[in-house]
Amino acid sequence: MNLSFTPDSRRGISSVVGALIFTVLMIAGFSAMSLALDSQTDIVNTQRVVTDTELKKQQEQFGIAAFTDANNILNVSVDNKGQNPVEISRIWITNKTLATQPAKPFSVNSNDAFIPTGFTSNVLSNQPLYMMPDTYDIKVISTLGTVRIAELTVGSGSSSGGLRSELITDPPDVIIGQNVTIAMVVTNTGSSTIQNVAPGSLTVIPSAAIVASSSPIPASVDLTPGESVLFSWDYMISGTSGIDVTFSSYASGTDIEDSTVVTSNVVSDVSTLRLPTDGSTGGTNPNIVNEELLARPKLFLMIPSPQGDADQKALWGLNVANPVNAPMKVSKLSITAFAPGANNNDKIFATNCVADNIFPVGANHWTCPSENVIMWQDFANPIVIAPNSTQPFLVKILPGTIAGQNILESIVVQASVFTTVGSFGKSGYQTTMYDGTESIGSVYLSNAVDSRTNSDMVSTRTGIAPGSTQTFNIVFADLDTNNTTLIKSGAQLIINVPKDWTNVNVISSPGFVSVPTVITFGDGSTQIVGTITSNLGDTANQSDTIQFSARAPSITNDQMYVMYVLAQGQTNNLFSIGPLAEIVLQVDAS
Repeated sequence: MNLSFTPDSRRGISSVVGALIFTVLMIAGFSAMSLALDSQTDIVNTQRVVTDTELKKQQEQFGIAAFTDANNILNVSVDNKGQNPVEISRIWITNKTLATQPAKPFSVNSNDAFIPTGFTSNVLSNQPLYMMPDTYDIKVISTLGTVRIAELTVGSGSSSGGLRSELITDPPDVIIGQNVTIAMVVTNTGSSTIQNVAPGSLTVIPSAAIVASSSPIPASVDLTPGESVLFSWDYMISGTSGIDVTFSSYASGTDIEDSTVVTSNVVSDVSTLRLPTDGSTGGTNPNIVNEELLARPKLFLMIPSPQGDADQKALWGLNVANPVNAPMKVSKLSITAFAPGANNNDKIFATNCVADNIFPVGANHWTCPSENVIMWQDFANPIVIAPNSTQPFLVKILPGTIAGQNILESIVVQASVFTTVGSFGKSGYQTTMYDGTESIGSVYLSNAVDSRTNSDMVSTRTGIAPGSTQTFNIVFADLDTNNTTLIKSGAQLIINVPKDWTNVNVISSPGFVSVPTVITFGDGSTQIVGTITSNLGDTANQSDTIQFSARAPSITNDQMYVMYVLAQGQTNNLFSIGPLAEIVLQVDAS
């Protein structure tokens, strides 16, 4: 069979072959490009994962204490002081007594590996390890690679009379004029119960470094065989930057069987004094917002709850803190409140918005751009907030109305501010609303006891001298003057005094059951809780006040603290209340 091609057919075949070759080349090119893009994506993802891991490792802060019980079973307690949970992956035990110093690794049981923020946990609670009498190094390693080492002596001389102590100071580098927390873990390694176990007198070298101190919490405990307890207390220290302050103590108690006094080993740890500017390049921006220095405005809110649908106005506010060492101008801020739900017609603020200006003092620049927003704005004359200071913005606004239902159990609240260092927002807040005549629950700092006058309502206190004793009037009020709307008796006013404020004492509380309780926590903060005796909001009683005093921290740099005030309880309609006030306290060291 003979095949012959005409010139036209040859040209057609050539065209087809050319097209096929082009297609193959194009596919090859796209494949190479796709591989290159995939490779670049993998590199970016890897860099992101590595960066995220390094950041978490830098934020990881924990201490360890290693000891044995009466049966020489090892206990390794991990105290998580960081802001993220800690996961412990492995423990290495090195026998330092033997010449070869052998080391053996142990994987941590998954049930023991995770320690939440603020908790102390034995990571070997589900993995008993018997320790022979010797001296060991206990090395604890987290999944992020953080390593902590503690020395442990088991056997003769490891403890005295059945008590074993370990002491940790936090932080190891403490800012001059601030607190260092002493944490002592005490374990009963004997075979009988030891009563009234408590830390002994703490020796501090140099002793002149101590400015003030608190008492150990708990004061004392009874320890059964193998049981442990964590004592903690605070010392405010001062001195010269770079000086090491050594803390030493012991624990003692009484053996229940023979009434003999049992004393533990003496333990110690060191904290180094630092200035706020140590380690910084400029040395001009000390940490003046407690533990959270951010180069942007900080926002703190005042929120009523519930907000009754009535003819009286509710108190709203926003405190803007300037944590940078330069003036900050505020030209605009807003508080937005809305109820979640599709096609929502609820009006949180009244349509005919007429605002009562409380702060800033002067012309009223408050408006309601919509039924869900209240706004302060003055571009012509912005408010100037001095370096390391704060400015309150307070207003009273008439509540709006709810569409198609009686109550709003949750209203989302967020704030925003426009400044010369940028515009920022803050969310995570909520309030409630009742459709009908209802109480307007509010808490605030006042210039006078039981006052509901606008001019007495404040949300900040500035110019506080370090070490001075301050008196505060915290008012719990129903701002609705209708005598039939009540906050029921039994509601509680809760005041959280920030850490480093000491000598907290209630001066007067006539509207509350007995004297409000005062509780000091291990971190140095104090909580005051008072329960109202009678209904709040009737003709006889529309507000109650807890008046208390507290001593400001003795600091050497300007510092701002936040006092959180809130209330809980019910109205006579059995509607929950939950007002909030974040009160900024500025201690001026300059």
